[in-house]
Amino acid sequence: MAGATDDGPVDDPALTYEEAHRRFLAVEDDLGLFSARIDGVPFWERARFETHREAIRATTPLGEAHATVGLQRARLRKLRGLLRNVAVGNPFLAEPADIAFVGHPRRKQREDGLWWDVYCDPILEGLDLDAVYLEPDHDHAHHTPAKTGDVRYLDLVKYGGNLRRKFLPPSVLTPADARFLERVEAAFAERFGTGLDVAGRVRRDLVTRRCRRPLYRRLFERLDPDLVVLVVSYGKETAIEVCSDLGIPVVELQHGVINPYHVGYSFPGDRTKETFPDYLFTFGEFWGETVEVPIPGDRVYPVGYPHLEASLSELERDNEGGSGDANGDRSGDESDEGGEQLLVVSQGTIGRELSRFAAALAEGFPGEIVYKLHPGEYDGWADSYPWLREADVDVRADADLYDLFAESAAQIGVYSTALYEGLAVGLDTYLLECPGVVQLKPLVDRGYATVVDSPESFLVAFEAGESSPPEDRTPFFVPNAVDNIEAALADVRERERR
Repeated sequence: MAGATDDGPVDDPALTYEEAHRRFLAVEDDLGLFSARIDGVPFWERARFETHREAIRATTPLGEAHATVGLQRARLRKLRGLLRNVAVGNPFLAEPADIAFVGHPRRKQREDGLWWDVYCDPILEGLDLDAVYLEPDHDHAHHTPAKTGDVRYLDLVKYGGNLRRKFLPPSVLTPADARFLERVEAAFAERFGTGLDVAGRVRRDLVTRRCRRPLYRRLFERLDPDLVVLVVSYGKETAIEVCSDLGIPVVELQHGVINPYHVGYSFPGDRTKETFPDYLFTFGEFWGETVEVPIPGDRVYPVGYPHLEASLSELERDNEGGSGDANGDRSGDESDEGGEQLLVVSQGTIGRELSRFAAALAEGFPGEIVYKLHPGEYDGWADSYPWLREADVDVRADADLYDLFAESAAQIGVYSTALYEGLAVGLDTYLLECPGVVQLKPLVDRGYATVVDSPESFLVAFEAGESSPPEDRTPFFVPNAVDNIEAALADVRERERR
């Protein structure tokens, strides 16, 4: 790349994902950001994820992740949610419980018509737990009817804190802090060749912490759980901090890909995070072995993925007596047109590149191509990807992903978690050379996925059968997930009693 050096500024903004990530880590090391404190807290561990994402988007071709609602619509949703939460799903009126679940806001609607939290609902349904379920909003709204019983919404905590932040914001930065953050911004500008709003983000993070912290404390004192189980820990640092103050251990359920490039989980070297969960429940041993998380290894439990396991069981039942095998080789599957079906797993960040690839591939691929949109692409994809609308490609929005797995012989994407799930079903896996594909390098290194850079190279690799799933998929997804989670929860609670 012209003008780029290991230590100097950027002349060309189009960095590779790997290079941008490496430079990000270098700034952290040079400035000792993990040892610095502002307002008495290690501020960097709160600002790190969003700053990294901003740096990656500003200096690589990676696009936006998901669609978001407009500003005016968002304000109306916030106000409506705040008022409704006083009377409906008020978490401060819930009864105390042994375990408090903080779920995933983006639910999935299944065939029963209910919106599932696919990470928590299988656990709550499969185990007899004294639990309360707390739900963050998704784009300032909540999906109903929910599978989860007696959902309690966190709108009062979030928007109640936001009201104070808007009208009575506390002072969190001293003049010395402001000067230090100017140095941080200058260091990022030198390495990345573009300005990042580090100071503004840190101030917002710390003001938000001050405003929401007493509400979280009051909530968890009211619920008095022995354990908090949450999905997605980054962005929930204040809740974790309050749990630590109250002596409540926190468990995180894995929800997606964990790899060395995911700064929500990867803390190489002497990096650490005070507001990281006390325990991490992963899909399988693979995930804990490929990344340096900031907790001891004996606090990482490979337990499995209940939703995946249940979905595979449904596929097995559906395929009884048929030619497909949800846990075996699917290379014999054929579409109605006599050719093998290829599933393209999209994401908003690389949707333009992947959709162009699919449209071009349709001209030479002998079978059917199904393009599965990410939920963030459902609205407006036809305008964003007009070439896809005109191509001989079957574009699917809310189709069940596992049904598509069952119908397909191979899949291609970039770094979606769904690719691992397709691998578990037994699909041949290909990765398109795009920003971020390095995140699935462990699959390539193990020979379970093949990287291609064009429709032509894909056709050559596909016809040669260069990609094949592993025979043993338990390192990725441990079986008997619900039973494993029950045992792991019991072990954690026993450890905490000692």
